Amino acid sequence: MKALRSMALIGASLALSSAFAAQEKASTKTTKKPAAVSKASLPPPLTLAMADPEQLLAASLAFVGNYDCEFKQVLVVAKSQVEGYVDVLFNKMSYTMKPVRSATGALRLEQVGGPMLMVQIPAKSMLMDSDKGKRVVDACIHAEQAKEVTTENSLDMNLPGQVNTAATTAAAATAKR
Repeated sequence: MKALRSMALIGASLALSSAFAAQEKASTKTTKKPAAVSKASLPPPLTLAMADPEQLLAASLAFVGNYDCEFKQVLVVAKSQVEGYVDVLFNKMSYTMKPVRSATGALRLEQVGGPMLMVQIPAKSMLMDSDKGKRVVDACIHAEQAKEVTTENSLDMNLPGQVNTAATTAAAATAKR
């Protein structure tokens, strides 16, 4: 009787293990297939508002073209298909941005519906992620900005991050005499 029970349990366990193995093979086959991307899962295309005169002016001030950035990285600003907007291309990503002038004289390029922000000042530009609060790439210089830095330097003015103490040192030496 014990032998019959043992045989029945062994048979049942073999049947369950083979069923489990068949199910596992089927599940691994289904997980290896790439999921079909439905059109409903894609984000909707951006709808951009018509640019007002202030935005058109700001867009005309944006430096369009290649920027040489830190660590030999390249950033590109191009005119968008929609007037008054620009596209910023960096690291295989493209961001549609709305140009906005600021009271400080900097030009802000704000991503439409996203966290990216590019700031252009006379000496350099930088791309930032405003959600994370950090710079994505810095020290980006367009050819027009490079001319500005050269002009500032020829006028014996300080470059960004540079403190020129020559004038104060000369004045101090003259005062001691």
